[in-house]
Amino acid sequence: MSYLHMIGILFLFIGLLFGCSSDSQSVVSNSVDEPIKENTSRDIGISGKEYLEEIIEPVPKEQESSNSNEKLIKTQPDSVSSEEMELLKDTLRIFIFDEYMGSSDYVYAKGVNWAENFYDNLTAEEIWNVIEEYKEMNNGEEGTLFEQANYLSVHAPIKDNWKELFLENWNNSSYDEEIETIIDQGDTVWIYTNSLPYTGEKDNYPYVTVDKRTGSWHG
Repeated sequence: MSYLHMIGILFLFIGLLFGCSSDSQSVVSNSVDEPIKENTSRDIGISGKEYLEEIIEPVPKEQESSNSNEKLIKTQPDSVSSEEMELLKDTLRIFIFDEYMGSSDYVYAKGVNWAENFYDNLTAEEIWNVIEEYKEMNNGEEGTLFEQANYLSVHAPIKDNWKELFLENWNNSSYDEEIETIIDQGDTVWIYTNSLPYTGEKDNYPYVTVDKRTGSWHG
């Protein structure tokens, strides 16, 4: 092989080496210069949040405030004191027994007729609740004491011991009749005595009729 031929092969080999080195540097340079992409999971998180914000309609602040107030009202404890309830009970008691039934204005047919032990057997809270019900039915108006007493006479709760209270009043009354039969009629009872016994006939009216709410009776 000639000397010139060997020199040519050497230059060719050097050229190949130089070319490979340049390509390698180019690849490295390109990988460095290329911008780094953001985390794809972050992209998904942001787009998901935006999507939820689009499909979920936010609650208006006024509505949210209103809902909060409703919850507050429902959970707020009753602010009425026992003293207020007792005052109402005492006020109605004085009106019923002293100012109305104890006066010349009293008329049985007007509906305010009470036995004292029946009235006293009611709790102040029971009376308060009935009168509050009356106010609600009348757009918050308190009405007169007579109107409240009249409503209480019809809507007072029937207590379990009504019969015991009635017999106490009957035994302390001027009646000398012995009770033979008591017929329950719901809010009232029919009383039959030894002089007027129960027969079940059409015209077999009771000796007296007793109101189980108020304890009042009439023949």
